[in-house]
Amino acid sequence: MRNTQATNLIFELSQPGRSGVCLAASDVPKQDPAEWFPAGALATSAPPLPEISEPDVVRHFTNLSTLNMSVDTHYYPLGSCTMKYNPKRNERIAAFDGLAQIHPYQPAETVQGMLQILYGLQDMLAEISGLPVVSLQPAAGAHGELAALMLAAAYYRERGEKRTTVLAPDSAHGTNPASARMAGFDFVTIPSCSDGRVDIEKLKEQLNDQTAVFMITNPSTLGLFDDQVQEISDLVHDVGGLIYLDGANMNAILGITRPGDFGA
Repeated sequence: MRNTQATNLIFELSQPGRSGVCLAASDVPKQDPAEWFPAGALATSAPPLPEISEPDVVRHFTNLSTLNMSVDTHYYPLGSCTMKYNPKRNERIAAFDGLAQIHPYQPAETVQGMLQILYGLQDMLAEISGLPVVSLQPAAGAHGELAALMLAAAYYRERGEKRTTVLAPDSAHGTNPASARMAGFDFVTIPSCSDGRVDIEKLKEQLNDQTAVFMITNPSTLGLFDDQVQEISDLVHDVGGLIYLDGANMNAILGITRPGDFGA
């Protein structure tokens, strides 16, 4: 059941003299901040931190958490991104010291276990996506979009082609337009039909020798699989364009079909 009660700010719950924790005496010698910082950078009074007990802090933030729409508390039909069930065991494993405490500049000989995990992950992602090779460099979905579009731009430069336009349906992932612009392309939206699939006739009207990439999220953000994807791929390839398939909703097609099999 959704929490609709008004919630006070934690500062409004503050009571003078109330404390939630007793700090041990510091064993670090005191230093005069004025010896290290200019006068203009020094505070002239203590910050107005709330004075509140630990139970009240826990209740306050637990209450706030119930105001959020989340996969742990609500049915979440939107077919997009990270809003899907991820086993809690995965969170515990990701927090292992051997994983969470690694530094990018550590000597390679000290991170061989992690490198083995990453190499194996690349192979598994290539297999389930049907692609010849996978990069783990992009750190997030929109980062992956931008990386793919920059690769497309480099591909056309290498071929001596000047292609300017990226197409995507109105059901595509919302970051597609921004990624296309950042990669230097114009962006054109293709409308969907009443059944949520790409309007093939409208797509044909926009396809030409300036088409660089068609971006499709399949299943779409509506949670629908567009079974025209092979026809769409063939049409785009016929004019020399590339297919970018957003894998935001890969869970739904895992083991059933693969983006690489229909031309991504």
